[in-house]
Amino acid sequence: MTINKFITAGLVALAFSTSSHAALLVSSNSAAGNAVTDYSAAGAVSFDLALGNFAGTTLNFVLQEADLAGPLSLSAMVFNLSGMSFPQFNFGLQGIRFAAPGTVTAFSQDLSVNSSFYNAAITFANGEPAEFQFGNPTLVNGRSDWLLDTTGMRAGDTFSIVAEVPEPSTIALMLPLLLGGLMVARRRQG
Repeated sequence: MTINKFITAGLVALAFSTSSHAALLVSSNSAAGNAVTDYSAAGAVSFDLALGNFAGTTLNFVLQEADLAGPLSLSAMVFNLSGMSFPQFNFGLQGIRFAAPGTVTAFSQDLSVNSSFYNAAITFANGEPAEFQFGNPTLVNGRSDWLLDTTGMRAGDTFSIVAEVPEPSTIALMLPLLLGGLMVARRRQG
């Protein structure tokens, strides 16, 4: 074995031995100007996402044994550093699903949350110019983390969280569907 292979194998072993107590963030794919800071611990996925632009960011995690004791909590701080407000934000899941919704807090306005097993869409009444909290990353009484379902999963399984601001064209495409649904609901009531 060459010295380079020996050093690489040692670094990989060290990375797995020091991170065996928490969901391990193995990679994040985002556009230049966006930054991820990981704070995950045993049984909890927690991170800050600083958005310098509105391109999507994918965070890829590997489950560790300590994450399988029950639902895995999820919390995040999302900072808008772009200088422009955004009307909506989505967290999508791949390889895992939501077990229970938590709180979402924006400091200056009303918001609504629509969630399913694999997606949480947050809509801001006046557009979000600064930041919001997904879950309870600052441990404030009365707020709760979102929970991820680890049932049937094993240590070493992977999952991804896709964080994105929908493009205006995506919102425009969804608008007719939403309006159509409202019209059908009104007809059923009338």
